[in-house]
Amino acid sequence: MKRLVLFAAAALAVANGIGAAAAAELPIYESTGFPITAHQVSVMGAGHVEEASSVPALTLGGMPASPSQIQVLTAHKQLLGSKPQS
Repeated sequence: MKRLVLFAAAALAVANGIGAAAAAELPIYESTGFPITAHQVSVMGAGHVEEASSVPALTLGGMPASPSQIQVLTAHKQLLGSKPQS
């Protein structure tokens, strides 16, 4: 009976440890500003690869955005009096 209680306690402790380890986020990498997976890093090599920050550095209107998203979403300058090209 003692072994059963010890086994149950050990199983519970291991299950609690697994739950805590699974809650951690995996690291995110980027190469020259583009997201890259850990598998791509191992295949292509680690040159010019950095770990991306978990907090977005760029925002547009309070929302996180990549540099290309900001470029697309910002208003384009138009010349006054010019006709749109067709």
